[in-house]
Amino acid sequence: MIHAMKRRIFAILLALTFAFAIPAVSLAKNDEEAPTIDARLEGYKDGSNMALKDAGGTALTWLLLIALTGLCMGVLFINSKRTHLD
Repeated sequence: MIHAMKRRIFAILLALTFAFAIPAVSLAKNDEEAPTIDARLEGYKDGSNMALKDAGGTALTWLLLIALTGLCMGVLFINSKRTHLD
């Protein structure tokens, strides 16, 4: 009984510690945001880098999704009666 109470109190104290620690960390962040420097744009003129500013495409994500889909579909049709001894 005492062991169960100690475990419960420990769990409650641990939960409260995390509950109070998470907001404290977020409040401790610096509110001043430094200007972000994009290393890809270093050395370019101001007007010639429009293509680099909008370089957030999703083509590689789609290609990865298609490749993983092909892999998963290929695994579905493997003969389950084959073993590594073939």
